[in-house]
Amino acid sequence: MYRIFSNKTFLILSVAIVLIQSTYAQEQISQEERMAWWENARFGMFIHWGVYSDYGGEWNGTDYGKDTGGPSAEWIYLTADIPKKEYEKKAFEFNPVNYDPEEWVRLAKEAGMKYMVLTAKHHDGFALFDTRATDWNIVKSSTYKKDIIKAYVDECHKQGMRVGLYYSHEKDWYNHKKVRRDTSAVSKDYTEIVRTHLKELLTNYGQIDLIWFDMGINQHRELNQMCYYMVREYQPRCIISSRIGNGLGDYKNLGDRELASPETEGYVESIMTLRLNWGYDKNDNNWKSAEEVISMLSKCACRNSNFLLNMGPQPDGRFTPEEMVRLKAIGRWVKKNGDAIYGAEGSPFKGEYHWGSVTIKEKNLFLHLYNWDSGAIQLTGIKNKVNNAQMMDDATPVIFKQDSEKITISIPQKEKNKIVPVIVLGLENELDVNINDGPTWLPPKIKHITRKEVTGLLISADGNVFSVFDGEKEVRFELNEDVEYRINDKGNISIVNGYHPEKGKNYRIIYSPWENTIVEIITLLQ
Repeated sequence: MYRIFSNKTFLILSVAIVLIQSTYAQEQISQEERMAWWENARFGMFIHWGVYSDYGGEWNGTDYGKDTGGPSAEWIYLTADIPKKEYEKKAFEFNPVNYDPEEWVRLAKEAGMKYMVLTAKHHDGFALFDTRATDWNIVKSSTYKKDIIKAYVDECHKQGMRVGLYYSHEKDWYNHKKVRRDTSAVSKDYTEIVRTHLKELLTNYGQIDLIWFDMGINQHRELNQMCYYMVREYQPRCIISSRIGNGLGDYKNLGDRELASPETEGYVESIMTLRLNWGYDKNDNNWKSAEEVISMLSKCACRNSNFLLNMGPQPDGRFTPEEMVRLKAIGRWVKKNGDAIYGAEGSPFKGEYHWGSVTIKEKNLFLHLYNWDSGAIQLTGIKNKVNNAQMMDDATPVIFKQDSEKITISIPQKEKNKIVPVIVLGLENELDVNINDGPTWLPPKIKHITRKEVTGLLISADGNVFSVFDGEKEVRFELNEDVEYRINDKGNISIVNGYHPEKGKNYRIIYSPWENTIVEIITLLQ
């Protein structure tokens, strides 16, 4: 049991937490019981959606999205420093007439996802549910005037989908403080808003399976503990994410867009965007392919990690066409290979084979070929006798040879045309391994995309090399075939097929400052 540290200002709050602790003590459910469904699920859908979606990452002719080096499109209220009255006006205009939770849940299920997490309240403080805490919510401060969370939760329950709610308890730029990070004492007024919000979310909608808190910091222990014990009181079986702070969560959330490593232990979740931004960004075309996403899902399963894949619906409530295409492709793969994901244990080894890795279920060993190019593959560290081998998607028999040191498998060349082929090895007994003989190779970690920008007058151009003067210094760049061209015509940003930078004109250059500077986006300012 956690000790509550309080001061006189928070005496009432502390008493309330103690009462919640007492109730929780009578209804304790083990972490293992709570986490059973989550551990078997492996794959979920994250959804970032709200007032910020209406901006599409852009305000007053400037793109503030992740693709231009900003935090992400859903941070625009802070990063663009939009006045409160302006943001309130945008909230009133927020009218997602095409929001269809039935379709959302259906699409998630068809993609093979077993749980969903929707932003009930993000950092802008706007609640997508009816609340008596403040008027800053979808019912009282928008044209839509319907409880989005109720419709979402009801539909999840109807279709048998596990329900998750994202709730930003630490950051609230409308009801609390409009800053990037604040470690000063949390006000009583804001604490009461959080308390009211959470009680409503945990008592008004039936069973909630997961609360995805975010940005919790250890300096706000009392706020974090209040949130923790409220969940334990009202929804004892509800799972809590680690971003609540102070080590209070049931499982560990990795960093944004970070995949688990092969040596991962414990309950872990990787969260990934389909492009760079979490919220809808109309200028972000950095889409990951379906093949890349499927490979990530496969890797996460092999590394004992869940995979939470994010969607950023359009302001009207519809998923983008790019999201729809990828969800359908993922669903086709999962339909044939899902048994190697759901309820399967990850690899027992600390490293991976160069061709991929494995998952285990009962007497079956699944070989995930996410790095395979061609030719035969070998497994070491497996002590079991293999009875049979076949491709998982179509049951095509696979030729293999086993000796005391390794298993060699000849893979049909036609498998090269498939996305992440999976082979099933039928074992004589449950898996038995020799860790010391197993794989030790560790793949490189995914590099987060960090971008910088410079705005200025183009002063020289020679072929693919040009220079921009930013008012203080000259910055040289070299064009590449993948650069994206945009035109900002008095606030109207559009993407064009291409043009050559011209001397004497102003440009905004977005680039990746790695070993070799890579120009990502060039915007002509008119």
